[in-house]
Amino acid sequence: MWTTYRLFPTAPVFESFDRVPPVIHVILLVLSLLCIVVLLFFSKNKFTMVGLLAVEIFSCLLDQNRWQPYEYQCIFIIFIFLVNANKPKLVIASFTFILAFTYFYSGLGKLNGSFLQTIWFQIILKSFLKIPSNIAGWHYLYYAGCLAGLLELIAGAGLVFSKTKKIAAIALILMHLFILLLLGPLGLSYNAIVWPWNMVMIVYLYLIFIKKQERVIAPKFIFQGWNKLIFVVWGILPALHFVGYWDGFLSSSMYSGKAPKMIICIKDTSKCRQLQAFYKRRRYRICNGQAFIELQTWAITETNAIPNPEMRIYKIIQKKLEKKYPDARLSFYFY
Repeated sequence: MWTTYRLFPTAPVFESFDRVPPVIHVILLVLSLLCIVVLLFFSKNKFTMVGLLAVEIFSCLLDQNRWQPYEYQCIFIIFIFLVNANKPKLVIASFTFILAFTYFYSGLGKLNGSFLQTIWFQIILKSFLKIPSNIAGWHYLYYAGCLAGLLELIAGAGLVFSKTKKIAAIALILMHLFILLLLGPLGLSYNAIVWPWNMVMIVYLYLIFIKKQERVIAPKFIFQGWNKLIFVVWGILPALHFVGYWDGFLSSSMYSGKAPKMIICIKDTSKCRQLQAFYKRRRYRICNGQAFIELQTWAITETNAIPNPEMRIYKIIQKKLEKKYPDARLSFYFY
């Protein structure tokens, strides 16, 4: 995902960024890794933090598919350490705020029918737990999936209160362990890029809310200096996602079941042989039996990450594929 030596198209913020040479993407990746290594030994080096932020932001401008939830969260974690240097209370307050609202909006985003049908019923009950369809479809078992989002939402809110933060952290750690079991090698072995993110979230929860038992910080701390930006970006903007004015990945909306997907139908496969590794030839009503590509499967196969599921990004990819393979007579469907 962090280079352009791939067939999966990039989706830059500005069309002119398509002219950036592939080697620049590699240089940015190497610089990012070097900055991370330096910070392992010099954790308070502001110059390195600024450099890492600048490199990551520029790299993300070159491809919006890099705007993954874990990338977005890590950028702001670096930011809070940078703007709250030598102010551990502000660091903890900001960190707590980011974590609490990550879970709050993630849980809220799961309270929809698509989550029940695709994630709870199809993936968890049938594919993972192997429950037969006639049983998984029982009214009470089917709608029990609403509890997943509701409990995550409540646990996220519980992180900000002294009396509930420890039990909330334990509940969320159990949730992450279940996700690792579900998506890991013992489960569906899917989307491996989120495995380490779930492990890191467990570490965050343990260190901040269980091991050190940090005192709950008064709300006024979050409104000091640059921390007001944290309040706006993590507390307010994600709410706009529910009315279509903010990205799902920037609103902690992952595995909510409601993200749009894209299907590419291929009329003449001889004109785009490069894409053959990503074809699916099972009967698909929309494509009238033709070969087709599921964009999400293509992205995971080639980049090990799912694409950023926003229509503007899908349209950029569509335009690039139509230009690159004009004789393949591609058709694009969104659902």
